[in-house]
Amino acid sequence: MLKSSHRNSSGRRNFVAACATAFSVGVLYCSFDSVPAGEDVSVARTNTLNTFIQESQVPLPPEASTILDSATVDADADSSAVAQPAQPIAATEGGVLDSMDTLKFCTLMLQDGARFMENMSDYTIQFHKEERINGDMQAPQAIDMKVQHTPHFAVYMKWRTGDRGRQVLYSEEYDDGCMVVKFGGFKKILPALKVDPNCANAMAESRYPVTEAGILGMIRQILAYRERDLKRGHGVTCVRLADQEFDQRKCYTFLLKYDSPEYCKMYRKSIMMVDARYHIPVMMRNFTWAKDAEGLSEEELDKQTLIENYSFTNLNTSTKLASRDFSRENPRYRM
Repeated sequence: MLKSSHRNSSGRRNFVAACATAFSVGVLYCSFDSVPAGEDVSVARTNTLNTFIQESQVPLPPEASTILDSATVDADADSSAVAQPAQPIAATEGGVLDSMDTLKFCTLMLQDGARFMENMSDYTIQFHKEERINGDMQAPQAIDMKVQHTPHFAVYMKWRTGDRGRQVLYSEEYDDGCMVVKFGGFKKILPALKVDPNCANAMAESRYPVTEAGILGMIRQILAYRERDLKRGHGVTCVRLADQEFDQRKCYTFLLKYDSPEYCKMYRKSIMMVDARYHIPVMMRNFTWAKDAEGLSEEELDKQTLIENYSFTNLNTSTKLASRDFSRENPRYRM
């Protein structure tokens, strides 16, 4: 009789566990848009985009000649460096570079920023994003991030807005290659789920996988485009705009426009702010192509075609993170 009672109790627990797992999977599929990220701007909702950057070219900053001169030396020593422009760079303080030289100047700064981040073991930061997915601009999200570069890449994210309280943890330390997702709000009672970062459901809610999260991941994404632009040498215009202050940081501002989708299928225009001290991007706005732009002003076109709006604030490199900050067993995460 005792054995029968034990079997019944065990069976009930297994049944409850199975139901909880099935419900969790159902919530996961409901929480992620089932349609992979795509852009159909003809049916897209638009939100207000403040026009705060005047599109007029400005002279070089004082340190430009140092950056460009040192880069020329590096390029001579490294045959794999970014393709050099046909004409020498007129890196005179107060001068105005042509489009390709401005593009190179921007690229060299980002390469320097990448080296700066690669030498940083870990940091905390707040990430802000708006993305257009399946034609719709998603609600703004603010996410607290912990990022580790060494001894292996890892990232912990917790949402401050949107699905407030949601947590995502990914670490190359784990062999399964999965990120762990713990939902926020009323769904926080559900168990955490292991999810492939590149699966359709994960990518339906984000344009980039968690494996590319953080400042360094963004720099690498941007550099992939900029280096292709330099190698091609035409089809794109790049100008340096007036300096801006963002998150109490002086920033260089660059505007890039492609001549046609032939040169970049994804992007029509990009505005980027680069920290003047560390040469890392702190704000990036990307715009795609419209199916029909006839009769639209530049501002209306930007509102309809904004596809990515990213920014980083509150960078903190002084707080040293520990292995438990990226551990699935951290009791504070309840994963």
